[in-house]
Amino acid sequence: MMGTVPRLSRRTVYGVGLLAVTVASVVLFPTPHPTVPVHGPRGVHAATTTSMFTSNSPIVDGVADAATGGYWLVAADGAVFDFGAPFLGSAGGLALSSPVVGMAATPDDGGYWLVAADGGVFAYGDARFAGSMGAVHLTRPVVGMATDRATGGYWLVASDGGVFTFGAPFEGSAGALKLTSPVVGMAPTADGGGYWLVASDGGVFAYGDARFAGSMGAVHLTRPVVGMATSPSGGYWLVGADGGIFSFGAPFEGSTGALVLDRAVVAMAATADGGGYWLVGADGGVYALGDARYQGSVAVAPLAGLTVVIDPGHDGGNGAAASVINRTINGGGLTEPCDTTGTETDNGYTEHAFTFDVALRAQALLQADGARVVLTRATDTGVGPCVNVRAAIANALDADVAVSIHADGGPPGGTGFAVDTPVPVVSPISDNRAIVAPSDALSVDLRNAFQAATGEPPSNYTGQNGIVYRRDLGGLDLSTVPKVLIECANMRNAHDAAAVQSASWRQSAAQGVASGIELFLEVAQRT
Repeated sequence: MMGTVPRLSRRTVYGVGLLAVTVASVVLFPTPHPTVPVHGPRGVHAATTTSMFTSNSPIVDGVADAATGGYWLVAADGAVFDFGAPFLGSAGGLALSSPVVGMAATPDDGGYWLVAADGGVFAYGDARFAGSMGAVHLTRPVVGMATDRATGGYWLVASDGGVFTFGAPFEGSAGALKLTSPVVGMAPTADGGGYWLVASDGGVFAYGDARFAGSMGAVHLTRPVVGMATSPSGGYWLVGADGGIFSFGAPFEGSTGALVLDRAVVAMAATADGGGYWLVGADGGVYALGDARYQGSVAVAPLAGLTVVIDPGHDGGNGAAASVINRTINGGGLTEPCDTTGTETDNGYTEHAFTFDVALRAQALLQADGARVVLTRATDTGVGPCVNVRAAIANALDADVAVSIHADGGPPGGTGFAVDTPVPVVSPISDNRAIVAPSDALSVDLRNAFQAATGEPPSNYTGQNGIVYRRDLGGLDLSTVPKVLIECANMRNAHDAAAVQSASWRQSAAQGVASGIELFLEVAQRT
C-alpha cells in the first residue's frame, strides 16, 4: 500500500514508507549557500542565489522535471529537495537499511521513485510501485535506475551491469561480462525501447533501440565518469566527477571541468528540449549550463557521507589484564603485544584517560560537521582492543581516515608532539602501500593543524619537524585506510604534563586533531 502526504511546509521533508503511511519529518533549516557562477566554453547560466535547504547527508542524484523546468535532488538518507518542481514525498525520515543511490521521475513527472543500494524502491506521487530487489541478496549493489516512459515501469542496474526490470521490458545487461570498471548509472531512450549503461571508465553499453554513439572507454580520464543523461536527438552526455562533459550525438553546452570543486559531481540531468543540463555535486551545488535554469541548491554539511575512525590509545582496564594485553599478535611484518598500559604523568594522570577524553571531544567536533565518527573503544574502563583489531575496525568500515591518539612517555627533558606515519610494509597478512601517500599527506595536515590549535611545538627528541616515519607499528602496518598516530605531548615532561591535565588544552588538542582531519578530507574530496 502506498501513501502520500500533503506538504505542510517548504522547510520540512516527510518520509513515507512502502508499507505504512506514518509520517516522520526531518526539519531542514535554510542556510545561506551561494552557488558560484560557472563559466564554460559554451556559456553557463548558474545564478548566485541562496539555498532553501540544508542536509547532513550528501546528495547522490538529481532529476529534471520536464513539466515545470525545475528539478529534484535526493540525498543518501532519502531526503528529497525540490526546486521549481513539486514535492511529492521522501524517505528522509525513515531508518534505511541501505543508502539511497538514485532517483527517476514518472513519464508525466507527477511522481518519482527512489532506489537504495540494496535494491529497495520507494514510490511517491503517481509513481507506481512495481517491485524491488530489497528482499533479495545481491551480488553487487544497485547504483541507479531509469524510467520506461512507454510502460510506466522501471529498471534498476547494479555495479556489475546486472539489470532488473519491473513493469518494463528486459533489453539486456552487462551482468555476464567481465567489466574493466564498475557500472555507475543508466539512462533510457526517449521511447522506452532501450537503455544505456555507463561505467566509471567511460565505457558505454547500449541495449534495445539505444544507439551506441561512442564512449570514453579507451581514453585515460582525469576523473572517473559518474553518470549520464540522454538528449531528445538520441545522443547522450557522460559526466565526470570533476564535472567534465563528454558529448556523443548531443550538443556540448559547457562543463565545470576547469573548476576546483569542493565535492565531486555525482549526477547530471538534461532539460526537456536537450538544449542544456544541470550538474549536481555531492555538496548540493547545482551548475546550470545551456538553457538549464538554475533554481537553487542544497547546503550539505562539509563532511557529510565521510567516515572517520578515532582510536584512543590503550584502555583503563589494561593494567589489570596482563594476560590479555601481553599476548603476542601479528602486526603485519612484526610481532608485538596486543596492547600496553600506556604512560602517565608524575602525579598519576594516565595516558588512557587523556586519549579517551581528547577522542570524545574530537568526535563531537567532527560530527558537528556531518562526519560519521567511530571510536575503537566506547569506554575507558575496558581492556584493549588489540592493536590489530583497532586497525581492523577502520578497515572494515572502509573509513575515509583513521587517527590514533596517544601521548608519549619520553625523556623528562624532551617536549613537543609528533605524528607517526606509515612507510610501505608488505607481509603475508598485509600490504599498506596504497595508503602510504595519503597517510603522508594526512600527517602534514594534522601536524600543521595541531600546532596551530595548541601552540605545542614539534618534538625536540624524536622525528623531524613533527613527523616520524615508522614501520614497527602494527596499527599502521595493517591499515588499509589512510592512518597516522599522534603523540600529542610528552607526559614525562613537566610542562607537557601540566598541559595534558588542562581541560582547555585537551579541547585545543581535540580541535587540532579534528581540524587536521577536516583539512585532509576536504582536500581529498576536492576535484
